[in-house]
Amino acid sequence: MTPIIDILSSNLLELEKTKKVFEKEGFDVFAYSSVNEENVNSIHKDHPDIILLDLDIDNSDGIELCHQLKRENALNSFIVLFTTHKEEYIQIEAFKAGADDYIVKPINPRILVKRIKALLKRKPFNLKEEKPKILSFNNLKIDRESYLVFNEGESFSLPRKEFEMLFLLINKPQKVFSREEIFQKVWKEKKCMNTRIIDVHIRKIREKIGENIINTVKGVGYQLA
Repeated sequence: MTPIIDILSSNLLELEKTKKVFEKEGFDVFAYSSVNEENVNSIHKDHPDIILLDLDIDNSDGIELCHQLKRENALNSFIVLFTTHKEEYIQIEAFKAGADDYIVKPINPRILVKRIKALLKRKPFNLKEEKPKILSFNNLKIDRESYLVFNEGESFSLPRKEFEMLFLLINKPQKVFSREEIFQKVWKEKKCMNTRIIDVHIRKIREKIGENIINTVKGVGYQLA
């Protein structure tokens, strides 16, 4: 199976050079020069084996982005931070955030490839757990690629936020999610000023696919029924 690598760097010259190095080695390469909602969504669709992330990429804190990507169960990728920072405390924070490796630039391209290939050997491709395209629970099915929900033979198209909320719940059907946790995972923001926005979206989901799909746990949040 061809390995997939996503490279994120604001240094366009370095981005293109690194992209060519990995393409020459037979990788499928996706390159991103900044972090925004569209690019993060694309990373999820790429299903990368490796994410090579420049710590100083524009529009984002590299360590925080690493933490965000690692805490989302939908991704099953190794994350390597690629940086000029040699400070020990930064490296410690990077590994706390879930980084699988920390590579200090400059580095010989051949050595970089060797480091990445060595990391990939930790999990053989034929045993790799791919991110599921379709999740099922009882009569409910949710297709992440088409953003469609299937319930008892009927299909429904949901707006992105509603879809992501339902996907979050169905991915862990036994877990009760607080409103704050739902907001952080779906909106990708740390603080929610008005958690009632969650209630509004839950009501809309229920209107479309059934009142009994999602349980309200009083004083806590929501859980898939």
